[in-house]
Amino acid sequence: MTKDIQVITGCMFAGKTTELLNRIKNANKTYLLVKPKTDVRNSGNRLTTHDGIGAKAITVDKLSDIFNKLDGIKIVAIDEAQFFNNTIIKDIQYLISKEITLIIAGLDRDYLNQSFGPMQQIIKISNSVTRLKAICNQCQGDAYYSHRIKSSKSQILIGDSNHYEALCEKCFKKTVKT
Repeated sequence: MTKDIQVITGCMFAGKTTELLNRIKNANKTYLLVKPKTDVRNSGNRLTTHDGIGAKAITVDKLSDIFNKLDGIKIVAIDEAQFFNNTIIKDIQYLISKEITLIIAGLDRDYLNQSFGPMQQIIKISNSVTRLKAICNQCQGDAYYSHRIKSSKSQILIGDSNHYEALCEKCFKKTVKT
């Protein structure tokens, strides 16, 4: 059994979903694209990038909800993996036992630069990690941090540029007083 778990991570607006869609398109294999129900930015069974590129996706509460849909599937692509609970690790192990390639995109850090959901555990068991960067909203440098513009105490606040911006380290440290 060969394990193939590819992780795509980075801050908000770094192009994680675009990279995920490019990888499944270029693989030219049968796939399932999965997104969590928590992410309500796209309506229905559709996944859309910030640039408007979209694809059909299955919306689930937990990854195991797709186990009855795996016949002939070679790749499972998961977007916004940080929103799944820790049972995703067990579900990933099951998919690997079926020799299914996993391509997983998600934020590994939240708006306070703290670990986000199960992403650190997923990274630990992965074969490869691609870290993408965005453009800093304040100085146009390389951005690696997600900054929440609107105040909220909850770790999860679903949003886009209406709630978040990408910042470089210097601008993040200047803006966020930890």
